[in-house]
Order: sequence, then structure tokens, then C-alpha cells
Amino acid sequence: MKKGDIFNLVNNGILDITANELDAAHAYKVVKFKRAIKNAFDGIVEAEKDMLAEVKIDDATAFDDEMEALKKSGENPKKLSEMEASLKRLNEMRANVLKEEAELGDVKTMPYEQFHLLQRENARLPRRPLNAFEDLLEGCLWAAPESE
Repeated sequence: MKKGDIFNLVNNGILDITANELDAAHAYKVVKFKRAIKNAFDGIVEAEKDMLAEVKIDDATAFDDEMEALKKSGENPKKLSEMEASLKRLNEMRANVLKEEAELGDVKTMPYEQFHLLQRENARLPRRPLNAFEDLLEGCLWAAPESE
């Protein structure tokens, strides 16, 4: 799984899933999976901080506001050009990080029958991440039945 996948899973609510209806052993697999996803996401957040420091952006919101103000005013084109170059470099670094493989450690898959129960339990979530990312989660959170 790529770090970009981790980013998308977290932003679509994967950390909000519950496993109350599963057998204890499979519910624990969900706990370990969520912990691994959270740890991988925390690594992405730390990488983002490092990238911001590398391009010398101390406050991303202030940077965006200043850049927007410079675009609207047309003042200081040199500063705007420098900021656009910094943003371009940052976006390139972000893209490279998100293409990297994520380390999830020792997560184990559950049988599809248990995953299906997990999906039903979490159908209340607004983005339904278990359904939206079902294919991505195969081999990581769930395994197909051997009798296919």
C-alpha cells in the first residue's frame, strides 16, 4: 500500500470504523490495522513538517494567504515568483512521498465473511471507507475465500 493510499483512507474515515460485531480475534485485527494506519499517517504528517521546513514555510496558512494577496494585488511579482517556486517544490516532494510504500508492520487479514460483517456494521459512516476502498484493503485487512 502506498502512502497516498494511507492519506486517502484516513481522510475518508477509516480510523472511525468500529469492530464491535466481530469475533474478538478479528476485532483485534481491526485494532492492529487501525493502529498501523494511524502510525503510517503520523509518518506522513512528520514528513510534511520536514518538507515545509525544507522550503522555508513556517506557517502554511499564512503562506497561502500571503500568496493569494500577492496574486490579487499584482504587487511584488518577484516575491510571488519565489513563493510559487517554493510551492511547486513542496508539491513535488509531497507527490514523491505519497508514491512511497507505507510500512504497516504485522497486520493480519480476516476472512471475507468477517470483513463483510465489518462493512455492515460501519455502513453508518458518511464516506463508508470499507466499501469505497474494498479492493485496496484486500490482502491487507481481508482475504478472499480460498474456494473462489
